[in-house]
Amino acid sequence: MSGFKLADLFLLAPELSLTLLALLVMTVDLFARRRIVVVGVALVGLLVPAFLTLLQALTLDPSVAHHAFFNMLTVDRYALFFKLIFLIIAAVMILASYDYVAKYVRADGEFYTLLLLSVTGMMLLASTTELISIYISFELTSIPLYIMAGLIRNSERSAEAAVKYVLLGAMSSAILLYGFALLYGLTGTTDLMGIATLIKNGIQTDGNVVISLQGNLLELLAGLLILAGFGFKISAVPFHMWAPDIYEGSPTPATAFFSVGSKAAGFAALIRVFIDGGLGAANLTALVVVISIVAILTMTLGNFVAAVQSNVKRMMAYSSIAQAGYILVGFVASVASNSSAGNAAVLFYILIYVITNLGAFSGIIALANLTGGEKIEDFRGLGRRAPLLSAGTAVCLLSLGGIPPMAGFWSKVLIFTAAWGLGQYLLVIIALINSIVSLVYYGRIVKSMYFDTPLKQDHLESSLSLNSTLVITSVALIVLTFAAQVVLGAASPAANSLLAFLAGK
Repeated sequence: MSGFKLADLFLLAPELSLTLLALLVMTVDLFARRRIVVVGVALVGLLVPAFLTLLQALTLDPSVAHHAFFNMLTVDRYALFFKLIFLIIAAVMILASYDYVAKYVRADGEFYTLLLLSVTGMMLLASTTELISIYISFELTSIPLYIMAGLIRNSERSAEAAVKYVLLGAMSSAILLYGFALLYGLTGTTDLMGIATLIKNGIQTDGNVVISLQGNLLELLAGLLILAGFGFKISAVPFHMWAPDIYEGSPTPATAFFSVGSKAAGFAALIRVFIDGGLGAANLTALVVVISIVAILTMTLGNFVAAVQSNVKRMMAYSSIAQAGYILVGFVASVASNSSAGNAAVLFYILIYVITNLGAFSGIIALANLTGGEKIEDFRGLGRRAPLLSAGTAVCLLSLGGIPPMAGFWSKVLIFTAAWGLGQYLLVIIALINSIVSLVYYGRIVKSMYFDTPLKQDHLESSLSLNSTLVITSVALIVLTFAAQVVLGAASPAANSLLAFLAGK
């Protein structure tokens, strides 16, 4: 195991620069007290970690994983893929939240600082390959989110959302830590590569007796506890109870951030632990069955409950739960077979989901600001009152529903095809049925905007920041629709790097 080297700082440079940016934003807010200056510094400052991440992608050997800080940090194609996703999320959310923060949030500088610190934790979650570091990154991601949930001025619902988030987050953290402790107790190491090696080869005792860990009951329990801990972060059933109330009570930009950032980070860490940690290679049939059941429950509950919601934010909360179920379909295929095809499909789906959901939430934020309401009925006739916003929002919602030929359709095709090819037939059939159900509630909003009578006969104009955000995400979504194979080609090396790590390269 290698020690600390000065060159290791280059591997940690994106996270270090993002941490410094968060501190700079906090300092600028303290002295400037002007939101436009704070937001400008945050957006321009994001170019530094983005440049350093791209520099790593261009200069580091893509065929091997690069380790630093006693192998606690790993920079490979998988980590770089997620880091770029998290930086995109940060930039879009800072831009989209500009007007909302001024109107509703009590501490705008703190809001952006917390967002940047949480993104730092997310980037570390994708890179860390040691259990203690993963847990610390998990907490760095989560604690700013708890505070962000309670930042609406004079709102009891926002305060309630923050308290609920803290309590349930502490519970999930304890469950995850217990799973890590069991895994450490079984293997005697916190290094994922070491854990994977011991699970594959067994432990040699003093009497030279090799004890196989494959199929071990305690290993199964550790896997289930880790799944439960990260299940909270990705809002998978039955660990979803926090999402609806917290999504509804939190500032809408924070809700959007929870729905994409928290979910993407949770899956980044979950996939890393299961694949690189060898839990997927352990071939535990019971573990695959449990994940399959969780995927089915997550899809079904999310879609059917979303279909009866009248509040748009609660509907999107249950929608995000259902989307987690679709991603779990690909994850089941990955765990069951250690297949790069399953991993690549999951990464592609996460990228499309992040961009689509950011666009949908940007439109919802803008339309809610204009109408002053968050009910579906408040969106009546907005296709005539705010045509640009309505068109962009509709494109994103239809993509989330998987309407061809949108990018969301191709992401579902890829993830379902990968699962079907690996024998997960029942899971795919249930996912297809759920996809049809999702058209009901996504279609309700589109119908309300374009086919219902407007509440007023006027023309609504949104802010430049929200218009820009929606245009950017909508255009990106359309481009991804026609460049799906190119994006999948970028996701495949990231997926393959996980298996290369498992092989010890």
